[in-house]
Amino acid sequence: MTYQNKVSGKIINHNSSFIADLYFSEKINELKINDSHDYNNIIIPGFIDLHCHGGNGFDVMEGSKSIIEMSKYHLMHGTTSIMPTTWTNTLENTLSALKGFNEIKNDNQNILGIHLEGPFINPNKLGAQPNLTEKPSLDFIKKILEISDVKIITLAPEIDGMQEFINDLVDLNIKIQFGHTLADFSCCEKIMKDHEVGFTHLYNAMSGNDHRSPGVLSAALSKGKYAEIICDNIHVSKEAIKIAKKCIPSLYAITDSINASGLNDGEYIFAKNNIKKENNSVKIKSDGTLAGSIVTMDQTFKNLISMDFSFEEAVALTSYNASKYLNLDNVGIIQKNFLSNFLILDKEFNLKEVYLRGKKINV
Repeated sequence: MTYQNKVSGKIINHNSSFIADLYFSEKINELKINDSHDYNNIIIPGFIDLHCHGGNGFDVMEGSKSIIEMSKYHLMHGTTSIMPTTWTNTLENTLSALKGFNEIKNDNQNILGIHLEGPFINPNKLGAQPNLTEKPSLDFIKKILEISDVKIITLAPEIDGMQEFINDLVDLNIKIQFGHTLADFSCCEKIMKDHEVGFTHLYNAMSGNDHRSPGVLSAALSKGKYAEIICDNIHVSKEAIKIAKKCIPSLYAITDSINASGLNDGEYIFAKNNIKKENNSVKIKSDGTLAGSIVTMDQTFKNLISMDFSFEEAVALTSYNASKYLNLDNVGIIQKNFLSNFLILDKEFNLKEVYLRGKKINV
């Protein structure tokens, strides 16, 4: 059988690597193992980013155009599946930002759904989030669901009324993640006995792993199966990332990228905060708090390799594990009949080409 599209190189999945010819259309048609030991291309699954606020000057909370443009920016950096992420705001403003989202999702094939980060978080652990927190409200969620497809919500489990609220969210097939929280271990453990729980930007904006007063981080490292982590060489040290990888079977990398990603160093506004972008980080000007990141997933992949993760581990952290978390059965692996969402890198892991459902994207 003859196929129109073909690329060749070393294919790296989460559990294997081999040199092959890859034949594809919208889906991967065939993989033919190549006996040659020579290759110029490294071919990996497209990146999956489940926590991203913006990029290239665009912010999810600015509405439809910005959601489209930020997703295009990250697609050019290899993110073939993205979860636009809100930040804590009023119901009115969140509805305004997400108006028309379902139409956007239908027209933009790299958009998976929405990650709501807040507003049901602890006001004493805001990080860079504005102080617009809310008590658990099923009415809030139902109104958001009328116009958008919420897949994940970050919340603080210690807030009054949260146990019943979490039960309701699970019934709505929304993934629960603990974040921006000061919960203790027992609070987390109680909920984790009944529900699968993820953890938002592990280590950051959560109670820690104190040996006398274990917190959310302790629960994640001892009992967690899934957790997201920022691998920008700023938020979390190499050593802490490796500890998390040993403890959490399906750890996955996210960018937590904001509107300043892709822009020149300077001063900007994010989540109602005056921020300064400098030296590959963004911080609130008034107190130096980290305000998300400016990293992209292609840089994240290179960072992981530089931390001595294997190629296969880096692929698991940037695509496969996130696909399993969301039960996506057609991405995250280069395999026959999976979508042709893949990337071509050179031998220094620089991004050369991006393919989304078989279509080459200009990078």
